[in-house]
Amino acid sequence: MEKTTKTQISLGLFVIGFIMIIIQDLKQLATIPFGFQLPYAIMFYLGLIFMALGYFLK
Repeated sequence: MEKTTKTQISLGLFVIGFIMIIIQDLKQLATIPFGFQLPYAIMFYLGLIFMALGYFLK
């Protein structure tokens, strides 16, 4: 895998994981009605996994 591709995948996974963790924290704000129940526990752990993969791919 080329270095630029690996860097792009690393940054992408890290950002996606960070966003998933932030969304999980936003569930405490009652002003954002999502309209459906998001699987917050799954999103939190997937976010952690994506952030770890992004970190180790750099």
